[in-house]
Amino acid sequence: MASTIGIVSVGQLPLFFTGRYFREILAGASEAAVARGCQVKLLPIGHDQAASSASARAALLTQAVDALLVVAPSEALLAALGELFDSLPGIVVSPPQLDIPYSYVASDNFVITRRLVEHLADHGLHRVLLLRPDVLTGDYWERTRGYEHAVTALDMPRLLADLLRPVTPELTQALLEAYSPDAIIAPCDEDAVALLTTLRGLGVRVPEDVAIVGYDDDEYADETNPPLTTVEQPITEMARRATHYLADRLAGVDRRMYHAVLANRLVVRASCGSHP
Repeated sequence: MASTIGIVSVGQLPLFFTGRYFREILAGASEAAVARGCQVKLLPIGHDQAASSASARAALLTQAVDALLVVAPSEALLAALGELFDSLPGIVVSPPQLDIPYSYVASDNFVITRRLVEHLADHGLHRVLLLRPDVLTGDYWERTRGYEHAVTALDMPRLLADLLRPVTPELTQALLEAYSPDAIIAPCDEDAVALLTTLRGLGVRVPEDVAIVGYDDDEYADETNPPLTTVEQPITEMARRATHYLADRLAGVDRRMYHAVLANRLVVRASCGSHP
């Protein structure tokens, strides 16, 4: 009977599962699993279930899976992984930090976010607002660390805010009034497009008044008006490496601790006020 790898995500909104990030995680993991004679099973859990080791174990260890591929964990779930990974082989994709005592595959969000801020500053944009979900999961800590490193080095103001969804004109206006940004880094491309739309409705020009940047280089990113500057992550390769690690473990191979950090790519388009 084929071994089953559970793909765990915590507390994600529906747009997470339709966006490029998760779709490529699922495609890459499924392709690698089939090649290794395994199958995958989706295991979405709520933040309440991830809040303690006991509730996380109850939610995940009764799911008839043989290994866990944990995608973008919250801080609470990260704390529970020790006990979970004692019971089943496990690996993290997009960990919140790179000094965790678990195997992981990450993309270098610290370096790319630092480079992104430097790029904006080179084009005269010095009030850069970094938006994050109200509950942090996955690589938002590393993005924040890269952002803070850059704004400190460049003597720029530290502008951080939670992005509540849906992105409404009222919310967007409140962000403009509170932070007076000349550039906004959104959590993902879908949020960036929502900001583009609401800013246009408020009579704010992009990029002349406010530059916009997304993450994940979704398929439509070069078709927005203006085309969206974004960050491309090697998502499929991350999923493949994580799945092969688990397949090796399930086959009895002693892989020990595995850490891989892959490079991201800044995709420059017109929404940030510059061109490739």
